[in-house]
Amino acid sequence: MSVLNQLKDYRVVKVSLPLRDGKQLSLDGVAKTTTPPQFEITFLPDQLDAEQLDFAEFCLVKFDVAGENKSIKAKIDSAPEETKLLLEMVDSFTYTQKREYFRVDADLSVSYWDVDDETATAKSVQTPVNISGGGLRIPVSEAVKEGARLGLEIVIDSPQPTVIECIGEVVMTYVVNDVQQVALSFADIEDEDQDAIIAYCLAEQRKQLRLKVKVLGTSTS
Repeated sequence: MSVLNQLKDYRVVKVSLPLRDGKQLSLDGVAKTTTPPQFEITFLPDQLDAEQLDFAEFCLVKFDVAGENKSIKAKIDSAPEETKLLLEMVDSFTYTQKREYFRVDADLSVSYWDVDDETATAKSVQTPVNISGGGLRIPVSEAVKEGARLGLEIVIDSPQPTVIECIGEVVMTYVVNDVQQVALSFADIEDEDQDAIIAYCLAEQRKQLRLKVKVLGTSTS
């Protein structure tokens, strides 16, 4: 089944758009398949500036479906409206994990270090992470083996500002767009810290639903 079948109805997605200056712009939008392999993404007003986009480069579209991470590599065909892009899928990827918690992509402050290396220094994650009450997926700057234990500092900004320190065990490693990624399961975490992460994920889920309502309301008004 094509990943585009998951976009027959409107779905909230995370989009990484290539810019002319070589940087990436990360936006939330609502995607829907038009005529495969084409699909469209609608954004809130004043978020998208098509003149800044690099139409020669690929963009990456991410979303979750029933415990699976879906990623679409796509080319931007056109910007038919100020709030809309038309794209064409080039490739797709699916990462399946057993999950007990709702997962979200989030711009959180996260640092990690090797707990078994007494001389290790903490490294900061500079891009959005994927988080749930059961674990975390982050990009790393070096090769990390499955089974390794990483110390984590996670700063949650809502519903209550919280700084969480815990230990995660690497359960999977893979590469996405030439960037090494690790999936960690929380191996040592306080109950109240885990509750704070779950509350954050639920709040983000509600935010995504509100975004979908806003975007669809704007596009039909």
